Amino acid sequence: MTKDIPAHALVADIGGTNARFATADLATLALRDIRTFPTAEHATLAAAMQAYLKDAPEKIAHAGLAVAAPLRDDTVKFTNAVWTFKQSTLAQEAGLEAAYVFNDFEAQAYALPVLSDDELHALGGVSVVEEAPKVVLGPGTGLGVAGLIWSPSGWIPVPGEGGHQTFPAENERELAILERMRKSLGRLSVERALSGPGLANIYQAIAASHGLGKVDLSPKEVEQMAISGEDDMATQALDFFVQWLGRFAGDMALAFGARGGVYIGGGIAPKMLSRLEQADFREEFERKGRMKPYVEAIPIQVVVSDYPGLKGAAAGLRTKLANA
Repeated sequence: MTKDIPAHALVADIGGTNARFATADLATLALRDIRTFPTAEHATLAAAMQAYLKDAPEKIAHAGLAVAAPLRDDTVKFTNAVWTFKQSTLAQEAGLEAAYVFNDFEAQAYALPVLSDDELHALGGVSVVEEAPKVVLGPGTGLGVAGLIWSPSGWIPVPGEGGHQTFPAENERELAILERMRKSLGRLSVERALSGPGLANIYQAIAASHGLGKVDLSPKEVEQMAISGEDDMATQALDFFVQWLGRFAGDMALAFGARGGVYIGGGIAPKMLSRLEQADFREEFERKGRMKPYVEAIPIQVVVSDYPGLKGAAAGLRTKLANA
């Protein structure tokens, strides 16, 4: 490393429920001393950072943090957690020299060029066009989206809130299911269907179409019943989920011109690889009318890395420090 970039740094991937911390080697992006804290255990993000740092074997002065929140202003409010912090004072409060904050899918985008082959699972396509745009999206607690664009100075992430765009229906059957979901939500965003809670929402809407009342099932239970074949409504719900995810991934490929590849992250996709390998997922991705020849060559990769957010936070921090 150059003298301007420290050998090690604190990195974190912070969601609505858990905060993962690690020490990153900024030369190799290797991670060690990975620890997970429930966000409810600490009053503030700075307190959680201090709790991790007090056991660090060496002094750490810099941090890169991927957070599940939009970064519009100095004050950051987590979408699905009670923590709030100011970017301008976080480093001082945690006892560090500097702290760089990234949107969680901005960090996922930073990770794409540094993921190894065994951290990716291919789902068709032909080949990556070098230095062409990439896009990463992922259903989890919510639905994240970010692009990655090449420039003379290297890869630049383009974070956004694509998961909150309006969910469209393409036929009467879909319209009936989505209308049942919309009635209880007011507005139906893509995230309301393509997320962990979304899978449960789809199941509830299908159950309602069969005249059933409130069904209290977790997304994991719906997925397990669908894969085992024990519940036809669960199978239908998972079919909708997979096909809509393929459709949305194809839409994002078009929006970003992502001939450098579409990457699916988040916590759900790696757990349903066998279902995503079935033909309907890729068929729905490619079903873009006149633009089918454009998207059918684009490779899709599921990110199966255990800690892509941490790796992306490390890569983003290294880039920020190099350009500081």
